[in-house]
Amino acid sequence: MPDFTVLTVCLPQATPTDKLGTAAAAALACHGITDAGPAGHFLTTAKVRTGKLLQPWNGTAAGGPVKLLDLERMRADAHQRYWNRWQLWYQIAAGSPAAKPWWHFYDRHTASPDKYTWDHAVQGFLNQPRITRMRTYNSHPGRLTNLPIEHLDAFEAGPQAYATYGWLQAVPSQGLFTLDGKLLRPQSARHTDQLSYLQRANEHITALAAADHLVAIATR
Repeated sequence: MPDFTVLTVCLPQATPTDKLGTAAAAALACHGITDAGPAGHFLTTAKVRTGKLLQPWNGTAAGGPVKLLDLERMRADAHQRYWNRWQLWYQIAAGSPAAKPWWHFYDRHTASPDKYTWDHAVQGFLNQPRITRMRTYNSHPGRLTNLPIEHLDAFEAGPQAYATYGWLQAVPSQGLFTLDGKLLRPQSARHTDQLSYLQRANEHITALAAADHLVAIATR
């Protein structure tokens, strides 16, 4: 199965419904992002006005005006999901020594690549007992969910911070194209960079008018 990245595109209220998908794809193409198509990312509040939504299906849509998208329920659902995931992570990680995040090993490698090779960095990170526990759990076919090892910093911040992290990610996802033509994305996978991106993205979404559009695009 291919890996997809979901990006959220903001479009002005004057954009016709039947042009939402092509307008969003064209906006991303200006940033070199192609091979993209609409994704059913949003929950909706619409019961009968589905003609104003892009690809409505069973209470979801790939886009439409902000007033018809149930952004608050998306955020609440993500908050609860991340809260539950943290509780599970805590059970799995309990009693293991605190682990260093990947960037600690990556920075050491980039500072001295000849002495501390890429393989040294990877093995140094993966061989930590807490990471081993997470990977072992993720390997089980009966797991309730994945415990992303790239979320280590976020897990370590505690249950409320991790749940809020989910709330922040729910709408903008992995990138946001703004009304003024900017593409906001995290500078790296580091938790601090993720939070900086999510703060800017959510501030922009909050400032949208009710008739402005949000469109979710999946790219390979």
